[in-house]
Amino acid sequence: MKILLLGSKEYPFGVSHKYDKKAGGGIEIHVEKLAKYLEKNGHSVHLITRIFPGQKENEIIGNINVYRTKFIYNKYLRNFTFNFSSFLKARKLIRKEKIDIIHCHGAVAGFFGSLLSKFTKKPMFFTPHGLSWKWVLGVQEALMFFENHAAKSSRKTLFISAAAQKKLTKRAKFQNVLLSNAIDLDDYKSNIKRTWKPVRFLFSGRLEEIKGLRYLLPAFKKLAENADNCELWIAGNGTMREYVEEFIKQNKLEKRIIFLGWRTDVDKILQQTDVFVLPSWETGQPVALLEAFASGKIVLTSLDFITDDKDGIKIKAKDFDDLYEKMLDITNNLKKYEKLQKEARKTAEKFAWSTVIRNFIREYDNINN
Repeated sequence: MKILLLGSKEYPFGVSHKYDKKAGGGIEIHVEKLAKYLEKNGHSVHLITRIFPGQKENEIIGNINVYRTKFIYNKYLRNFTFNFSSFLKARKLIRKEKIDIIHCHGAVAGFFGSLLSKFTKKPMFFTPHGLSWKWVLGVQEALMFFENHAAKSSRKTLFISAAAQKKLTKRAKFQNVLLSNAIDLDDYKSNIKRTWKPVRFLFSGRLEEIKGLRYLLPAFKKLAENADNCELWIAGNGTMREYVEEFIKQNKLEKRIIFLGWRTDVDKILQQTDVFVLPSWETGQPVALLEAFASGKIVLTSLDFITDDKDGIKIKAKDFDDLYEKMLDITNNLKKYEKLQKEARKTAEKFAWSTVIRNFIREYDNINN
C-alpha cells in the first residue's frame, strides 16, 4: 500500500532543536519509526513535515518519501499553519502518487486529514498524541473539536495510550482500537559494563511542568547533601530550561547535576548512566521510558507502565519525600536493584517495533472488511 503520514513536525528527528524552543518529541519519534517499519514490510511511505534551514523541500531518505512545507513560527499558530500547509500539499500528492491510506498524528493533523479523506475519498486513520485538556482555555476547546471531528471521521482511531483512549471515548462514540507505542531495539544496548563510580540518575525528555522537574531537582539537591556518590544527568529542552539552569546555578550543583541540553544521542547517554528517573504525572506512554527499558536501566517512575519491584520502582507522583527516599536507597544499595535491569529489557522486547508494526498493518489491511 501507499501510505501518507501527517502530523510529524520534523524529519529526521532532532533537526528542529536549533530553531524551535519546543522541539520535536514523542510524535516525531513514533512517526519516524512507524515509517521505517512500514517500509521494511514492503509498503510505500510518504511523509509531510515542516521545513527548516538547510533542508530540501522534497527528498527520499531510506526509501521514505519526505515532503517539507513552510509554517508560521508562533506558539499558537505554528501547529495550525503547518497542518494547513500540509493539507494543501497533500491534496495534490494524494492524486499524483495514488495514495491508498492517510494516517494522521495529533488533533490538528487529524482534523485536516478528515477533510482530505472527504475530498479524496481515501480512508483516514487517526492517532491522538496527548490530549486537549493539557492546554489553556480557548486552545483547549479548539483542540477538543479537532479531536472529536478526527475520531468520528476516521476509519478507525488507533490509540497508543490507554489513558487517552479512556478520556476521548467518553466524549464521543467512534471506531477505535488500543495498540501501543513501540521502541526500536536496534538502537539500544543493554548490559553495558559499568566503568564509573558515582550512581548516575538520568532524566531525559521535554523540560515541561508535567514531567515533575520541580520535584526531581529539590529531591536530588537533598540527596547530594546526604550522599557523595551520586550525579543527576538531564538531557532535553523545553519551557522549563531556564528554571533548570537557574536551579543548578543558585544551589552550586554544577559538579553534581550535569545539564546536557537537547540531545539526539540518548542511546549513548543511557549507556553511561544507572537509573532512569521520571516523576511525571502524564497519561501517555513516553518513548523515553521505553528507551530506558530497552537499555536495561533501573527505572524509577510514577507512571503505571511498570510492575513495581519487578521491572522498575514505583514512586508517588508529586511526592518529594517518596522520590528522595527511593533515590537515596538506590544510591546506597545499587546492587540490590540490578535484578530489575534484565526484566526492564524483557519489558522492552514486548514493545519492539518489529512486533508492534504488525498491529498497525493489520488495521490498514482491514479497510476493505
